[in-house]
Amino acid sequence: MAHALLTLILWLVTPSIAWSLTFEGYHSQGEIRSFLVRLTAENPQLIRFQTLGYSDAGRPIDLVTLTSGDRETLPAIYINGTHHGDEKSSTEATLGLLDYLVQHKDESLVRDLLSSYTIYIQPLVNPDGHASNTRFDANGVDPNRDYAIPGHTEEDAFKTPIVRIVRTLMDRVKFRAALALHSGMEGVLWAWGHSATRPPDADQFFTIARLMAKTMGIEQFRQSFDDYPSQGEFIDYAYMAHGTLALTLEVSHAPTPPPKDLEGVVRRATLGMMTFLLAVSDLDRGGLTITRNSTTARDIIPWARIQMRGFGRTH
Repeated sequence: MAHALLTLILWLVTPSIAWSLTFEGYHSQGEIRSFLVRLTAENPQLIRFQTLGYSDAGRPIDLVTLTSGDRETLPAIYINGTHHGDEKSSTEATLGLLDYLVQHKDESLVRDLLSSYTIYIQPLVNPDGHASNTRFDANGVDPNRDYAIPGHTEEDAFKTPIVRIVRTLMDRVKFRAALALHSGMEGVLWAWGHSATRPPDADQFFTIARLMAKTMGIEQFRQSFDDYPSQGEFIDYAYMAHGTLALTLEVSHAPTPPPKDLEGVVRRATLGMMTFLLAVSDLDRGGLTITRNSTTARDIIPWARIQMRGFGRTH
């Protein structure tokens, strides 16, 4: 099936997505877990639910995987939210993607993704920070500065159990691509954050990030270092240690926007995440035109025609 983003038109049908979960307000951790368990029970051939471990305060760290194919052999893509507990729109956005994939599982684009990849979704990397509405874990450590990179070695890193859980998962699965959701700005970032050096896959990162930014109607897409230098980020570790194409999606200017704005944030973030998934798929099929990492690169998609089924215009 022709699947390249160069020719892709996602049909516009109605302005309302078929949510099974409402986004009129933020969900508690109990509600999030109940949602994951319910979707798993309703879709046993598609979804598996597991608890990866527990935080310092004993809160469960849950994960769902989605695929209609062989979980052991298909390439895997990992999407996580809430490294920073006060960035609650990132939590909700992971739920939006999960809901979208399940509600639209019989449509051709989603069906093709789910037969080609195993998609891992972890809404809460840092449940203790989420509970206390803080960036940090229960011991005051920033989880997104706790990964090993050059200059921040294994001995200095992985102090938090929640980040060790992520490391164990990544050691086991070897993800093809990953997306870490944050909030506090609107933009798409890629490795490296610890260095101004261009990564080996800079043009692939640039192309994917640019597609996501264009479909979401946001202006910022850049190497993470150019946003601000940082040590110990998830995306740097994932790319350095495993060769995972790892990006950050910042979903909203406010870490936790007002509830009245939440549904719009989740809609747009889901559109960006779907673009990410489709771009990785097209890259793997050889159908994605790689654009040079240059601000003068030409548009490669007629963006005015691109619409995600169920979303309507986002900007």
